[in-house]
Amino acid sequence: MHICMVAFSDLRFDYRIFREATSLRQAGHRISIVSTAFSSDPLVGWDEFEIYLIPIDRNRSLRLLYPLFWKEAGRLLLGIEADAYHAHDLDALGPSARAAKRRDRPLVYDSHEFWIEQSSLVNRPIMRSFWSQLEKRLIGRVNHAITVSQSIAHSLEERYGLEHVSVLRNLPLYRPRIESDLIRQVLHIENERPIVLYQGGFLTENGLQEQIYAAKDFGDAAFVLIGSGPCEDDLKNIVRQNHLEGRVYFIARVPFHELHSYSCSADIGLCLIKGTGKSFYFSLPNKLFEYMMAGLPTLTSNFPEMQRVIDETGAGVTIDPSDISTISQSVCAILADPKQRLQHREAAQQAARRFNWEQEAKTLVQLYDEI
Repeated sequence: MHICMVAFSDLRFDYRIFREATSLRQAGHRISIVSTAFSSDPLVGWDEFEIYLIPIDRNRSLRLLYPLFWKEAGRLLLGIEADAYHAHDLDALGPSARAAKRRDRPLVYDSHEFWIEQSSLVNRPIMRSFWSQLEKRLIGRVNHAITVSQSIAHSLEERYGLEHVSVLRNLPLYRPRIESDLIRQVLHIENERPIVLYQGGFLTENGLQEQIYAAKDFGDAAFVLIGSGPCEDDLKNIVRQNHLEGRVYFIARVPFHELHSYSCSADIGLCLIKGTGKSFYFSLPNKLFEYMMAGLPTLTSNFPEMQRVIDETGAGVTIDPSDISTISQSVCAILADPKQRLQHREAAQQAARRFNWEQEAKTLVQLYDEI
């Protein structure tokens, strides 16, 4: 089967799309991908797929960029005769739905988050209404819907009267923990200082401000943030204004095939997503499972999906992600208790053998077998 994926995304850093495309190719399918290019840098590691890139200037407003992307993606899709179309998120669903309708082919909607409930739309009723109406209008054309957690799946089913939304969690490919000191080497941090790690997007109201303020009381530990996003300048300003340069460090976003080496060089992983919007509240972030692969004890939000994983695995501790003093106390408690850290590390590494993409991909392959 020839599957055409469509995404408004930077493929250099989109591990979910890469995993899905790789698994489907290994199952015998031909994969084409129409996506944006946020950089002129060569796209490394995607040679096994047919890639159609649309140059995008991220300095321009999304209100201008989205119509340009939809128009150009639609033009490219005219020349791709696929057997199925796979839209990665709501911002790619429009051109995918038109192509599927024109060729009378199945349409798969892969919702990477609860799109209309994401934090950036919570206080923007006009934009939220636009996306809500778009999803409501297009969802009827979808043959199969996929999302990242059971709670979001149930919400989509109830909101749109869908019979079944498949759950395909953001799990990484299995990798054993390796010995690494990469973060200390890159940042020139002393060997004896513990590393508290956040990796992921710097997004609106996702809890990073609270974590930075909490880092004042992490003892001698260094708080390292790996990633990028729209709030990066604001976060760096908080660090400067509070004189935290010696406690809080930033590393620019790294390609996903390099991330494991960074993760393994930390001592604790933070997955403290605030519940700003139901998308965050119901989320099951890939960083949680990446920390498991790295054998890191994890401090995680006490929200339904994340709580369930931590209760089941014992790989960390759940707390209120908005409580700054609790974040500080919990980090210090784990660092002060080597026995507890070892227990969490062993539990995390054991859990990683179950919570990995090799197991999760079976759901995706079966879906396309049914198609």
